[in-house]
Amino acid sequence: MDQATALHDEEEDLPPVSTHTTCVTSSFQARQLTRGFLATLSPAPTPETTETVLLVVSELVTNALRYGNKVTDFRLSSLHDTLLVEVGDSSSALPRERAPQTFEEGEGGGFGWPIIRHLARDITIRLRRNNGKIIYAGIPM
Repeated sequence: MDQATALHDEEEDLPPVSTHTTCVTSSFQARQLTRGFLATLSPAPTPETTETVLLVVSELVTNALRYGNKVTDFRLSSLHDTLLVEVGDSSSALPRERAPQTFEEGEGGGFGWPIIRHLARDITIRLRRNNGKIIYAGIPM
């Protein structure tokens, strides 16, 4: 983990935020909910920020569905100059990063994580006591 990525135990408290929370079953649904949430913000995010948030949401939700079997948490928050995306799943396995040249036929994963790390200002991974994790990605507005 680098300086922009932190790993926390479930016991730690994160600062309170105003949020929109819902269950999602697909990346498409998550992107639709995200568009709706972003439309409620004032001032509205720039088109570039909107696309960045949609990409991060899509990557995190796709990974939760693929590797964690389902999305257990989905929350969008606006906190001052940051949009916070929270996606949880039932797997305690941490995201992994691989260089494209290490890709073998039949292997999957590891390529979206560098995208998320590049686009988000801060990333926190919070492990749950009873299995699973929540990934928090802060995106500058």
